[in-house]
Amino acid sequence: MENLDRLLNKLTLVIKKYYNHSQKVPVLKYKSPKVISKEIDIKIKKDWISIDSIFSQLEKIALNSPKTSSKWFFNLLFGGKLMPAVMAEMLTTVLNNTMHTYKSAWVHILLEKEIVSYLSSKIWYTHWDWIFVPWASIANLIAMIIARNAKNGQIRNKWISNQRLIAYSSDQWHYSIIKAANITWIWRDNVRSIKSDEYWKMDIKDLEKNIKSDLLKWYVPFFINITLWTTVLGAFDPIIEIAKIAKKYKVRLHADWALGGSVSLSKKHKHLLKWSELTDSFAWNPHKMMNVPILASLILVKDKNILQKNFDETADYLFQMDSQSYNPATKSIQCGRRNDALKVWTALKYLWDKWYEQRINKQFQNVQTAINIIQKDKDLKLIIQPECINVCFQVKSKSSRKICEKLDKQWLIKVSYWSRNWKDLIRMVCVDADMTTQDIQNFFKLVKSV
Repeated sequence: MENLDRLLNKLTLVIKKYYNHSQKVPVLKYKSPKVISKEIDIKIKKDWISIDSIFSQLEKIALNSPKTSSKWFFNLLFGGKLMPAVMAEMLTTVLNNTMHTYKSAWVHILLEKEIVSYLSSKIWYTHWDWIFVPWASIANLIAMIIARNAKNGQIRNKWISNQRLIAYSSDQWHYSIIKAANITWIWRDNVRSIKSDEYWKMDIKDLEKNIKSDLLKWYVPFFINITLWTTVLGAFDPIIEIAKIAKKYKVRLHADWALGGSVSLSKKHKHLLKWSELTDSFAWNPHKMMNVPILASLILVKDKNILQKNFDETADYLFQMDSQSYNPATKSIQCGRRNDALKVWTALKYLWDKWYEQRINKQFQNVQTAINIIQKDKDLKLIIQPECINVCFQVKSKSSRKICEKLDKQWLIKVSYWSRNWKDLIRMVCVDADMTTQDIQNFFKLVKSV
């Protein structure tokens, strides 16, 4: 067995090289899968190789990975690096606990409960339950399963109902909603795509029109998904109006605020989530605006017992000690579960209310900087006034797709585009709280340079 100190030193060296390389080369030169396969020995072979060779390969892999913590990374809805949380994530791998029972996790179950108690206090839920999940897509799936079972209790135990259950979501939905319908035997054709209004929010009149139409056909509305900032354009569906419709027609209301949930940490911007207590459940990704390493996602539900009711199964070989409240697998869609709590707890302990609020506010300040630059530049056009940290714009008379591809292949910036119908835009995401005004200014200089 190799000397532990030597291995840790080698690993530390690889990590240092990665961060140093990120400073010098914040965006990598594009390489095709074929080229990558030639440069890195990916094949698993029967021949023995030394630990030094393993670390040599790990170094190549690290230096050929997209730099998501780079200040030139505007591509996805996560980014940046909060180093105490990164360190906690490394420790999590070493500890290798699974979060399904208190017996296997001890203090980490208590950390998880404390996190959720803290976060719940930010969004006005007075009675709540939770489970950490691999991604918000799974949170949306869980919410749909709960809603399905609530509408027809026989589905879980006996048979697929003859009723045609119908779900509703804005046409700006995250694609996990349609996947969840397929997995739960609701089927894709039974998800209504509700049109969005001029501000890209769910159209209330179209929602109620669809529900009434389905009821006339003897279909059964059971689930409404609202999005509290949509993936591309960053729109917030109107909570209170949709909640009234959900209550009127006795439909469960779920909020996909994977992106927007962290806004609750800012007193200045928390109003965007006003009336969120009217929802029955919501998905939240701390790994986005909170800048902790991926993955860190959870679903919170208002009903204290509903997760247990829908997902508990007898397993005496697992649940041998302690009460159910300390054995999260009794309310989970899965059994063994990765410890995503430690990094979130570390981030919250390190920054607490004051500094986290400043970081969230900084992201919105960077958005305003971007808006000011776009509005003053005759070659740029703002597509929609941002409510959050997605800035969608065009370079007039230019292809957004070609611009983004050139930026990537010239090692300048990673940023995404969106083309649908008449819309052709660049989506700039100001999610890294450590970005400065100069970083935002530089972004637009590089966009115009190509």
